[in-house]
Amino acid sequence: MIFAKSHLDLHNIRASVQRTQKLSDNLVKIGPFGVGLDAITGFVPFIGPLYSGAAGAALIWEGIRARSSPMVLLEMSVLLVLDTVAPLIPTFGGIVDALFTGHKWAGDVLLKHMADTIYFEGNRADAMASAEYRDLMTRVRAGKETRRVVFLG
Repeated sequence: MIFAKSHLDLHNIRASVQRTQKLSDNLVKIGPFGVGLDAITGFVPFIGPLYSGAAGAALIWEGIRARSSPMVLLEMSVLLVLDTVAPLIPTFGGIVDALFTGHKWAGDVLLKHMADTIYFEGNRADAMASAEYRDLMTRVRAGKETRRVVFLG
């Protein structure tokens, strides 16, 4: 099962994204800054990019499961690639990686996109039979609703 099929799946995707954000960029809070495994492993050659890439791939995977738009996945990918290659910069790479919280930013992009999406369980035909969908379409036609609609079936 690749794509989310229910609101419970979407809840689990959100929890997974938040867990990855905390583990990568906010494990220990130091004033306004957070330090996580991404910053710690950024000082270890090859381990930093390996961890960063794996955590980034997990975030992209959750974005795909949540049926995110291609532009959101692209935006996340740019942030995550920058975060992954930062430790490769000679001398200051680890410091740059510690200050650039790419996993947190990419996770925030995905969570905001999910919050701005209306998910209907089932297929389009099932949704069309519901009063909730008819109310939504009335708001869309009136210009009062601009969120994107995704059918989970």
